[in-house]
Amino acid sequence: MSANQARINALLRKSLIGELIDTQFYLFSVRSKREGNVTNLQALFANDEALTTGSEYFSSLLSENPSNDSTVVEFQDYHTCEGGISLDEYGYASDSDLDEEEEEETGEDVQDNERCAGVSAERVSRTASIKDFTIKGAQRIIPSRRVLVMDTAFNTWRALLDYLYTDEIVFAPLRSQSKSARHHSLGGAPPCSPKSMYRLACKIKHDKLQAKALAAMRSSLSEHNVLQELSSSLTSRFSAILEMEIEILFQNIVTPTVTKDFPMLIQRIASAGLPHGADILTKLHERMLKQHYPTILSPEAALASENECNGSPLSGPFKFKWEEPQKPVMVSF
Repeated sequence: MSANQARINALLRKSLIGELIDTQFYLFSVRSKREGNVTNLQALFANDEALTTGSEYFSSLLSENPSNDSTVVEFQDYHTCEGGISLDEYGYASDSDLDEEEEEETGEDVQDNERCAGVSAERVSRTASIKDFTIKGAQRIIPSRRVLVMDTAFNTWRALLDYLYTDEIVFAPLRSQSKSARHHSLGGAPPCSPKSMYRLACKIKHDKLQAKALAAMRSSLSEHNVLQELSSSLTSRFSAILEMEIEILFQNIVTPTVTKDFPMLIQRIASAGLPHGADILTKLHERMLKQHYPTILSPEAALASENECNGSPLSGPFKFKWEEPQKPVMVSF
């Protein structure tokens, strides 16, 4: 039996005696550009043992002495951030895993939403009551925690928990790649943005998931969207993404789309429209040197340049030896 199947069997057995859910995670799922905030908390229910196996981040987060992460807080009845937080506080305004808020809501829609919220609260309360009854009947105490995650979208966190449970991950197309809506089949892994998952994987220091997300981003880039992705806020934060996108740009530098749109990127950089514009040009220049002048970026060349700055004799591929000019030889006829 595989380790993954053994973990699933253990979870199923726990579900029979009401020990399946240890922690409730609450995350924002909707972005309101009109209000400039994220709202609409949704809940995910998880088993601690399934999360802590193979994850140092969750081992620390769900321990008795959790790590000092200001974006993940425990709450019981109410927390001041439940109603929503600003996009600046959230930390990733262009998160593709956040749903867009509808422009306007009628009075009937508001009443329907309030009724749905009331029904959901009633279901949670009823579930808690049933669980309390079960616990009392068996005279056991099963800890249950409520955790508010303030910097990650519901869809991203759900995909993360699903991955930790099943070792399966499905990435949605980039928004720059396609306008099609993401599809989620019942029983299948929930899709998430590779960019959002890369950001989360870096935070929790999950190297394997980080590599998967970066590979998904690379496979989604082409001449048609590489310049747009190069201009994104996430690129400005992670050097690995910047270097990968520069490589794709260089491979498509003479394609019609890049040839047409590249001047607009330069104009944005020149007008200080991109905070990482200098990094883009620097990395692109380094890539050009690597392609056409590989010896310039060699370790020997770098050492020679350092020695020159320090006043030391040059070494490496560029060696010069000063010699006194020879005196002219007089020849008589």
